[in-house]
Amino acid sequence: MATPTLLDLARASTGTVVVDGARLAAADLVAAARPAAAALHERGVRPGDGVLLVDDGGGADLLAAMLGVWWVGGRAAVLPAGAPAVHRAAVLRQTGAVLTVSADAGPGQAAYADLLAHPGRAVAQVCDPQDAALDVFSSGTTGQAKCVSFSHGALWRNVQAYADRLGLSGRDVLYSPLPLSLAGVLGMVLLPGLLAGASVHLGRLGGAQAAWAGRQLDAAEPTLLYGVPYTFEILARQRAPRRTAALRWAVCSSAPLPAATFDRVHAHLGVPPRSSYCLVEAGTVTVNTSADLDELRHTVGGVLDGVELTLEPAADGAGRIVIGGTSCGSGYRHDGELRPFPGGAVRTNDLGRLAGGQLVVTGRVDEVIQVAGQSVDLAHLSRVLADCPGLGDHAVVVDQHEQLGTVPVLLVETGSTTASAAELLAFCRARLRAVEVPRQVRFVDTIARTATGKVPLAGAGPQREGAGS
Repeated sequence: MATPTLLDLARASTGTVVVDGARLAAADLVAAARPAAAALHERGVRPGDGVLLVDDGGGADLLAAMLGVWWVGGRAAVLPAGAPAVHRAAVLRQTGAVLTVSADAGPGQAAYADLLAHPGRAVAQVCDPQDAALDVFSSGTTGQAKCVSFSHGALWRNVQAYADRLGLSGRDVLYSPLPLSLAGVLGMVLLPGLLAGASVHLGRLGGAQAAWAGRQLDAAEPTLLYGVPYTFEILARQRAPRRTAALRWAVCSSAPLPAATFDRVHAHLGVPPRSSYCLVEAGTVTVNTSADLDELRHTVGGVLDGVELTLEPAADGAGRIVIGGTSCGSGYRHDGELRPFPGGAVRTNDLGRLAGGQLVVTGRVDEVIQVAGQSVDLAHLSRVLADCPGLGDHAVVVDQHEQLGTVPVLLVETGSTTASAAELLAFCRARLRAVEVPRQVRFVDTIARTATGKVPLAGAGPQREGAGS
């Protein structure tokens, strides 16, 4: 079968999408995309042009506008609601977008309502499988956010391989509380759900709103829950959801969760969390479908069809993970121009090894810092802290010390933590080398996170109280 476009995928779908309290058939979204496509064409959007969609209005409006962008051969990029002006400017620059669409259209922008109510004549579909469909962005927590472009064909192949691996069908209900600006929501929930003819529930929660995820989970009664580590941490701290009997898959975009978090999530949901190794440059690389709890705890599963994974030799028997294949992104976009990945593959900063066909992620090149001439693995420090009694929401970041240079610092949310700074440091000293112990514990009202729950590595933030090590 020839590879279709993502618009063709939506046209052929018998699935439904539940967003903002409304249930829409895929056919309804395609019908709404027709006037949007005419309006975009009238505003000068042509094949290959970028269109920036701001996630600040109705989710159904955004989805219909995205289909309209694809209809006229354009490529879409979704911007989170409330993104700082400097971030929005960077996105506009990197994508080279010719138009921005938002709920409250500013100067030079278009409004969702105007696109969807356009009375003009329908335009012909002009997109092809090899055309660029989506520009997505890295979190930027380890540096400047990068823009990656995916073709219709690459995304379709990745979504197909993921749906096949999980055995998704029209009987499934897929739910994620995360916003549509996250590539994982599109690639691991919306598109595979439409492909399978399933029911898709989109929570569109961000920041502190994530606490509402338990209520949405109860209402959706999903067979698949998708989130990031922070999502599962929040859910596991709440009361047990009333309805998880139907849940088959709890998929987490991450390396394996720390053992204590894994156990809490497993006990809370009744099914074990399954790690999936994902890259903004390559989509979904692996998903763990093992029935073995030990494999679920320590690996991220087998590589999906269409993905090529190689390991460049590195220290301690691990290898630097390199990803390519027909479902990979096309390259980085700068000032609207696409620059293909060198050699057609992505050289990551992740380290790993293969064990029985399963990928084991062992760390990151950029998570190992030098403290007083000794290597400190921040990922190992985070895993140890996951077992600490009385420690609530927290993050390991780095700061600069006058004598030692870069040092680890523990950020702690005051409201969710019962342990004192002295108790936290005593726990660390009993389990870590002196050089690995956080130089300081900093209590803050809230920990600023990206939509994926990540904290910038150099995000120590303002200090309220603390203790040195």
